[in-house]
Amino acid sequence: MNVGVTTFGGDGGRSGIGRYITQLLRALSTIDTGAQWQVAAHAKEASVFMPDAPNWTLSAVPERWQSPVANVAWHQAFLSGWCRSGKQDVLFLPAANRRLPWHCPCPTVGVVHDFSALHVAAKYDAARMFYIKTVLPALIRRLTHVVTISQSSRQDLLEYAKVPAERITITPLGADHSFFYPGDRERATAAVLEQTGVTSPYLLYVSRLEHPGKNHVRLIRAFDLAKSRHDLPHRLVLAGSDWSGAEQVHAAAEAAKHRDSITFLGFVPGGLLPDLYRAADAVVFPSLFEGFGLPVLEAMCCATPVACSNVSSMPEVAGDAALLFNPMDEEEIADAIGRITSDSALREELVRRGLARAALHTWENTARLTWKAISNAAKLS
Repeated sequence: MNVGVTTFGGDGGRSGIGRYITQLLRALSTIDTGAQWQVAAHAKEASVFMPDAPNWTLSAVPERWQSPVANVAWHQAFLSGWCRSGKQDVLFLPAANRRLPWHCPCPTVGVVHDFSALHVAAKYDAARMFYIKTVLPALIRRLTHVVTISQSSRQDLLEYAKVPAERITITPLGADHSFFYPGDRERATAAVLEQTGVTSPYLLYVSRLEHPGKNHVRLIRAFDLAKSRHDLPHRLVLAGSDWSGAEQVHAAAEAAKHRDSITFLGFVPGGLLPDLYRAADAVVFPSLFEGFGLPVLEAMCCATPVACSNVSSMPEVAGDAALLFNPMDEEEIADAIGRITSDSALREELVRRGLARAALHTWENTARLTWKAISNAAKLS
């Protein structure tokens, strides 16, 4: 079987969807599918996305098609021909909520991660919102089969995209347990200090700086409240690249009473991320909407207690292993920060539950469920 894969919409591996594509393709390359995989990617992103496996080959797409608008055009004008020339039996699109063709000569399986723009006011400009509300659902319905990553996203596919339930498969995300695991906290603290200059104790939020969707502004205000009320010695460490609306996040930090205790790390190289989790006193994840919320799971793998939003997929991912709060309520976020930093018994219980919950999630399981959806769709050709 020949399987075509596109990696476009993955931000070169520097976003949640990018990390998903990297981990999933790597896991797919380790299971016995018997398939030949041809990956369409930009040459300079091949080292990020391409598995090192003999039955995986790169089909480099010229850099002139790299901009989002140009890449959307490539999907409509050239992807169909690429599938025909490669004699693909099925096409797999792991960022289908960002890139989809109108037509394809073979069966298609697309991963729709979320419909966050429908739940977060002012997330995107009017033109992009028109695309998401009007064009994207029609494109999704043309897929042979739709994969999504949580019950929350499945519900949106049913309600907003009107995809029949029998054409949807849920494949919960995994964690790389050989990379994210409990380690020596003192060593991790020293590594973070050496590479970033950040001193402990600190609270951590791993997310691109996107306003309003990732909710950094309320977190900063809640941190200000908690630090004043509880005399916390902690810093707030924000790890992630600037994105849409990042200037408002930086402005909120500059206006904060405890601005000297807020650190922006920018994009964090993958090699440092586990130690960044391990050295944190807690991960606080206040996002307004997530298709899954992978940092919640990764923090649990590293034995770091988690406080997170009680909306969309996050309670589904966290279960009883995180302290949940209303992300729209700065007082409630501040209270969660106060509790998770002061109650050692709570922290120990969250760590214990988090490790047990994280053990249920592996990329191999995600890959096997995904492969089942791909191979079943290929049979319909």
